[in-house]
Amino acid sequence: MGRYTGAKHRISRRFAENIWGYKKTPLATRPYKPGQHGRDGRKKKLSTYGEGLNEKQKLKFFYQLRERSFRRLFDKAMAMPGNTGDNLMQLLERRLDNVVYRLGFAPTPRAARQLVAHGHISVNGRKVDRASYTVDIGDKVAVREKSRQHLQVQEAVAQKPQVVSYLQANPEKLEGELLQIPKRDDIPMVVNERAVVEFLGR
Repeated sequence: MGRYTGAKHRISRRFAENIWGYKKTPLATRPYKPGQHGRDGRKKKLSTYGEGLNEKQKLKFFYQLRERSFRRLFDKAMAMPGNTGDNLMQLLERRLDNVVYRLGFAPTPRAARQLVAHGHISVNGRKVDRASYTVDIGDKVAVREKSRQHLQVQEAVAQKPQVVSYLQANPEKLEGELLQIPKRDDIPMVVNERAVVEFLGR
């Protein structure tokens, strides 16, 4: 199965979160799930299996991963020392497309992925066009010189977004750096990663 290309706001309403990072979202006026029975307000209690599946899907949508890629990342997190859930979140956050988004160089995660794929981003002075590239501590991530007037980049920087504590951004130079491995409490993602670990590890 490929990446999701359907209605983005429908997914945001499904999870009751602005998954895609859009400035305009229907959640303010339609804070209920999509579909025929979305308005009745009744919430069906999820089973442990259902919660794990739901949380996994949320991560896949936000970080724009196919099932195989997500499983591969989970296996890598399992093999690392420490808490598997924390490891998984750290690996997801260190993906190049996500770092570009967190630095405020793209208005949405989807736009950040496109910037990387189209060759607008460099790491330590070298062009990198793989969204899955893992950023290490001290890596310099920057918008390439020829791409600095890109409309989406300029619009994103103009919003002056708050940058997470594990990154350092220089909006004037359109470059940033990973200062440390992200701690779970510092990652601005509302998800129950423990449920994901239990779901995938069953």
